Amino acid sequence: MLLFGPFRFDAEKLVLYQQQERYSLRPKVLQLLAYFLANPHQVIKRESLLSDLWQHGEYREAALTQSINELRQALGDNAQHPTYIRTLPQQGYQWICDVKAQKCAKKQLRLVLAICGATAITVGTSIVTSAFLERAEVQEVQKSALLILPLRNETGVQANAWWGYALESVLKEHLQHTHRLLPKSQTPELLTLPTVEQPSQLRLTLKPMQQRFLLQARLDSRHAEVVVEHLDQNFTEIAQQLLFMLQGQVTRLDNHIDPSPGLADYYRGLQALNEFGPQLAKPYFEAALVLAPHHLPSQLELAQIAWHQGDISQARARFAALDITHASAVLQARYYLYLGVFQKALGEFSQAKKNAQSALILAQQSQQIELIASAYQLRADIAWHLLQWQDYTMAMNAAYALVGSRSFAYSEAQRSFYLANPPAAGPQGKNLLNLAQSKKVLSHAIEYYRQSKDKIDLAKSLFAYGQNYLVPVSESEKSLLEALQIISDSGNFHLKTQVLTYLGFYYIQLHKGEKALYYLNQVELNEQFNSAIEQLNLLKAMAFMDIGLTHSDMDATQAAQRQFSVLLAAPDTSVMTRTNATLLLAWTWLKLDNLDKAQTLTERALADYQRFSISEAATYAAYTQMYIHLLRGQPERAISLVDLDKNKDVHLMLFYSSIAAHMTQNKALEQRSTELLSVLKNSAPLLQQLDEYKQQAGHNRIKHIMLLDAPYSVYCQSKWVLE
Repeated sequence: MLLFGPFRFDAEKLVLYQQQERYSLRPKVLQLLAYFLANPHQVIKRESLLSDLWQHGEYREAALTQSINELRQALGDNAQHPTYIRTLPQQGYQWICDVKAQKCAKKQLRLVLAICGATAITVGTSIVTSAFLERAEVQEVQKSALLILPLRNETGVQANAWWGYALESVLKEHLQHTHRLLPKSQTPELLTLPTVEQPSQLRLTLKPMQQRFLLQARLDSRHAEVVVEHLDQNFTEIAQQLLFMLQGQVTRLDNHIDPSPGLADYYRGLQALNEFGPQLAKPYFEAALVLAPHHLPSQLELAQIAWHQGDISQARARFAALDITHASAVLQARYYLYLGVFQKALGEFSQAKKNAQSALILAQQSQQIELIASAYQLRADIAWHLLQWQDYTMAMNAAYALVGSRSFAYSEAQRSFYLANPPAAGPQGKNLLNLAQSKKVLSHAIEYYRQSKDKIDLAKSLFAYGQNYLVPVSESEKSLLEALQIISDSGNFHLKTQVLTYLGFYYIQLHKGEKALYYLNQVELNEQFNSAIEQLNLLKAMAFMDIGLTHSDMDATQAAQRQFSVLLAAPDTSVMTRTNATLLLAWTWLKLDNLDKAQTLTERALADYQRFSISEAATYAAYTQMYIHLLRGQPERAISLVDLDKNKDVHLMLFYSSIAAHMTQNKALEQRSTELLSVLKNSAPLLQQLDEYKQQAGHNRIKHIMLLDAPYSVYCQSKWVLE
């Protein structure tokens, strides 16, 4: 047994205790702890940890970072002020806590580490079913990675493209047992890698051949060709024939008609769904059910289409009518995933959470990476709404480890309305977010989908690209408007609502309240979408607030105050919206010089942000209070709210701290605050205001503070100036 701090670690059984409490940690996290305890006070390079504990896997770096975060969280450690694990930039990690061991502990620990090295696996990021995932990962390491590319339809008839969806589905069913199939969404990114780094690829091409078709396949250096008499032939037999030929075997292709009626229409529906949207796809799925009334995949797609088109009652009826008792694990996972997303949109978070867990378990059984990642992302979305930040962080880390930056790049728009953007960073910090990588991934995706026929994937990529805060306004605005144009013709009212709503938020950030209202007023929502309606009302109030603050428009300011008050009076308003509305209402009173009301509301907002661990947004309330104290001539009270170590990247807190320090002649604080501000991007306007303020005569300084940037001068702290 190894002892450190208040903890006990059984090195033989890999069990961590604190007093009588036993911690439930992933095996990989416990192996990491064992590694640290075997090497206390030594600087351990990341490469050493990766070599010994993560010998294989595409996302080893992300897996290590996630495991370090989980271990710190379990130990109650702080990365900035560590007790156990110190991060040494450009070097690695160091265990800094003393370890006491019984006589035989070291021998046991060496044995454990030998086992760790012998059984090292790939990424371990599961939340509830981690043991299952890690066993699955061992199996996956033994399989070679394979990317099945979309079929190239060179027949000259776009309607023939449905056949590629059918063939791909059958090929996946056969190949998933022998290969680790990479998610289709990774295609744009993987194809940009150097040739030597790209995974194996199965390329399919369909060409006309007199009255028949020629199907060509290439897998690495192997080639195969199959003559197809009719596209309605049995997909399974054709796929199997193709695979036999790629393996060097040749068998005769029997020209049987596919025994399952309706499949052709189902795959035509999938093609239409990806290329044009639900409006065109719906008739195909309905046609499939005419021929095969019990075809579950068609029924499931129609259930999702129903609520995407705004018909909630029909969606409920279709989901309820589905009997998936004897369906495959993949189809069951999709059912729970679709249903969970639907329930989340309705604000039924408790039931959505249960279905997300069911989707995750079944997706893990299917071993389909994209499906598993989608289940994790749904868990993260639900945790966000429930203010369960630990679950949110772990779920997003798991999704990231599985599909990389796409887990952020395609995050839904609703998280973008968190005041302390960027959204995917989460309320507790920006450690998860890699905007630069997401921008790169999305740029490749847009280029790829422009060359393909998948308009919906193009629209989603454009939408996500427009939300990225590293994209200049000239590009992001164009990207968002193009996404809206594509989606408007698709019949997907749900996605159209998301784009319109985000455009409202986007123009509010640019202080274009009138333009924001133009798009927000186009949103039409079923009253049962409670969360979306609440969000829409908050944004409309913000748009009026922006008009009032920017143009000193009393009517707009009062309209904003009325709408914020309605949100605060409603008993079912969510905690996040209620707290944001409280702070935003305070800003309107601050603009009207009612410092008493502004201070009362700001104090309430700050208390709620802190209570619910919404730490980044809490800085908005904190520096708003600082501004009020400065207006009241109370610089000491403003200084009491300053935490330069924690908020060294918050423009206005550093700005107000410099002013307060100057007023109290605290030279050390003034110098440090100003230095920290000067290294931030887009800080030049604030530094200029600071110099102008210092030049004012003493009796004019309080009055001059009112001319400085107020707390509401920017609605998104992470992007001080939208370029």
